[in-house]
Amino acid sequence: MTLIEDLLTLYRVERQLRGLRSRVDSAETYLRVQQRQLSTLQERREELETHKRQRQAHAGNLETEAAAVDERTEKLRDELHAASNTRQYHAVLNEVNSLKDKRKEFDEQTLSEMAAVETLEEELTTLESQTTERKKVVESAEEELNSRKAEIKDSLEALETDRGEKASAIPSDTQQLFDDLADDFEGEAMASIELIDKRRREYACDTCHVHLPFDIVNRVTGRPDEVVQCQGCLRILYASESCREALVK
Repeated sequence: MTLIEDLLTLYRVERQLRGLRSRVDSAETYLRVQQRQLSTLQERREELETHKRQRQAHAGNLETEAAAVDERTEKLRDELHAASNTRQYHAVLNEVNSLKDKRKEFDEQTLSEMAAVETLEEELTTLESQTTERKKVVESAEEELNSRKAEIKDSLEALETDRGEKASAIPSDTQQLFDDLADDFEGEAMASIELIDKRRREYACDTCHVHLPFDIVNRVTGRPDEVVQCQGCLRILYASESCREALVK
């Protein structure tokens, strides 16, 4: 077999192998997406839980301060009863009224914090439901991935062995070029030369559609052990059946 024939054989196995792997790759990609979404939900839940604890702590502090105000107010009421003159009475009364205003402010802030806690709890309930559903999706995606891996395991091993055998017939430098192109173009390392106009000797790469000079066509068909790359997409060129027939006739 010529070098180009060996490359074509490797090319066909490479495409089969990547096609088989793509079934697993797509399942892995889907699983990663679902895991990221689950992680986002869990992170959001942690944020809400933190905010809830902060609100509850603030509400608790307000209640403590309000209790201190109540205690001080009761003491002042006793002082009102014991006031010995008008001046002292009004001084204590002013402080009592001031504490009443502060107590009212504490009550309003406490109600606001508790309302915020209720809102956070509602959000957490919704988030918990979403997280539960997303976990089910992740579990399903994991099962699908494992199922696909099991389905293709034997075929994949056989193709990988076949590819290794086909690659061993190709010189190392050419094999490296093929592998690099296969990685760059998702397995499409080669492209055929297609006939555009026989009378005008017009030919093109069937992948990138760049027109190819006739001397390149002659090199590909006349030197089957030489690697010729497309000037446009850099894929390794081979002659299609229509191209060969046109050159023979």
